[in-house]
Amino acid sequence: MNKLLILQLRKSLNQGFTTLEILISIVIALAFIAVAMQSFVLGMGMKVQAQEKQRANQLIQEDLERSNVLASNIAVNNNRCNPTLYTDGYAQALWELVEPAGSVQPTVQLLQRTDGTTAGKTLVLTRNHISEVSSGFPHRILKMNYQVQELNNAGNAVVDSTGNPIVIAQRYVEVIPDVALQCP
Repeated sequence: MNKLLILQLRKSLNQGFTTLEILISIVIALAFIAVAMQSFVLGMGMKVQAQEKQRANQLIQEDLERSNVLASNIAVNNNRCNPTLYTDGYAQALWELVEPAGSVQPTVQLLQRTDGTTAGKTLVLTRNHISEVSSGFPHRILKMNYQVQELNNAGNAVVDSTGNPIVIAQRYVEVIPDVALQCP
């Protein structure tokens, strides 16, 4: 009789998993996969934003390097050393080279395909001249504020819910033309 009970006990242990156990294990596996996929999507979103910021800062840096080249090529003119005449100073002369009248703001596509064509968001670089005549040597130092914004299909800046343009990158710079250092 003992052998019969032991045989029946062994049969009950070898029956395998119940349907409930299988369903619970599937739910646990799906929960783990759902959390992992959310992390993957979040990571991809952060990667895209980082690439967008990197390209925007690169656009600012390229324009700043161009401004520095222009700053080193301004001709010497001793009349531009008068600090009371800001509009005739070296800073104004550099601004006129950097931002000629009627110039178009540079734009760039965010992505470039392997075949060389561009795609994705369109970014525009805007630079503003900050003129502080009250500062010590306004005729020598060109102060600029760079901003990179996204453009929509109509060519207008993309705005947030309050109507303000969305700024991807922003930088304030001061450029001193080389010849301005020769002023007394």
